[in-house]
Amino acid sequence: MEGNSDKSISKNLAILGILLALIGVGISYYAVSHHIDVKVSGGQTDAFCNVNQTFSCDDVANSQFSEDPWGNPLGIYGMGYFLGLILLLASTLVKDEYLKDSMQTYTVMVGLGTLVSVVLFFISYFNVGALCLSCIGVYAVTFLQAAVLYFLRQGVPGDFTLKGIYNGSFYMLMATLGLVSLFQILEPIPPSSNSNFTADVPKTDAEVAALVENLKKVQGSDIKIDRSAYSGLGEDYRKGSDDAKVVIVEFADFQCGACGDASRTLKQIGNDFGNQVSIVFKNFPLDKGCNRSVGSDLHPHACDAAIAARCAGQYGKFWQMHDKLFENQRKIDESRIKLWALELGITAEQYEECKNSKDILAKVKSDIDQGLELKIQGTPAIFINGVPARERSYGALKQRIELMLR
Repeated sequence: MEGNSDKSISKNLAILGILLALIGVGISYYAVSHHIDVKVSGGQTDAFCNVNQTFSCDDVANSQFSEDPWGNPLGIYGMGYFLGLILLLASTLVKDEYLKDSMQTYTVMVGLGTLVSVVLFFISYFNVGALCLSCIGVYAVTFLQAAVLYFLRQGVPGDFTLKGIYNGSFYMLMATLGLVSLFQILEPIPPSSNSNFTADVPKTDAEVAALVENLKKVQGSDIKIDRSAYSGLGEDYRKGSDDAKVVIVEFADFQCGACGDASRTLKQIGNDFGNQVSIVFKNFPLDKGCNRSVGSDLHPHACDAAIAARCAGQYGKFWQMHDKLFENQRKIDESRIKLWALELGITAEQYEECKNSKDILAKVKSDIDQGLELKIQGTPAIFINGVPARERSYGALKQRIELMLR
């Protein structure tokens, strides 16, 4: 009787595990779909999971931790994990002889999944500075599986063996490798739709000449750049030479994680090319406090940060404040912004005057309006000689600039 009772518990455990894994597949599929949307849209979406600065799935998807080294989103591995669990548990309902190996493997995989979930949560919170609701959903399913497994542990046969776990792991491995391979074959994240901004490296002198000639024919947008404090609503802060052959314009948000990465990339570009390029910064805070196109408190202090950076610029400290804000994105709030301004030598009176300046706010809104006219879909938005650079890696930007300097 006891054996039949344990077998019944095993069956119940398998059924509950399959139901939870189905939910996990659904959430992981959404995470992959959202990841693709972020990459295709240029970094920003209107997904419901963008609640505020802390819960921002776009920021997580834009981080370096959202993909493996081959460009596969981690959600693919989540789908493979849960599909593998379904196949594994389904085998116990088909043949009793599979029950021992499959249940023991299930126990090990749930333990491993729980550990990975904890690690990914800490990476997301402490390294990225944001949490993704769909990721939290995956973690929750994994923890529920662990809880169910604990309460129904009597349904897991004892005497664990490496051979049994190895045999049961076959389903997990096949499901994960199958999905990763399918993702690579389908290539749902297309390369830049602008063929003039591909990362393909020309192999011959003729190919280089043809690409350079093609670049010369590209008509970029006419982006207005104010190069004097007395023009327009104030100058656009920039590095390099105003006579440079290559002009890089970046629209960015100081609370955007991907913008932080882009700032470091452009800083390296500036160091490498010097006066051969001009790097221009324009504000596009994703904060409804000053951006009329934003409907939620995604980055609630981004407008204040933009104003503070321009305030520092009036006293020759724009780039110092720019770097300070990007280096401390997770700490940005009203009190710290003011503290950093004081550390740069701006007095409290000067800061308050800047903060309340209608001219500075008007300039920030002017940048935003310009970005909207350019149909910016997210930040960072980088234009090289007026043409969108959808690939923002250092290598791709460096290659493009070198070709344009020929």
